[in-house]
Amino acid sequence: MVEVVKFVYVIIIFLCLIPVGMNDDELKSCTQDSDCPKSMCLFPLKPKCYMFVNPWGTCSCGW
Repeated sequence: MVEVVKFVYVIIIFLCLIPVGMNDDELKSCTQDSDCPKSMCLFPLKPKCYMFVNPWGTCSCGW
């Protein structure tokens, strides 16, 4: 019985980590707006390359 409970806990932990690992599209590095994937933003927003801290920017949705 204890093994079943541990197994269920392990499965829950792994299932919670899957969306975290799949969310890497948000932080694409770029040097210009054309480096960002066009499919990452919904209609009124456009993918933009924001260069705040590092020399390589980060793709994000903006106006």
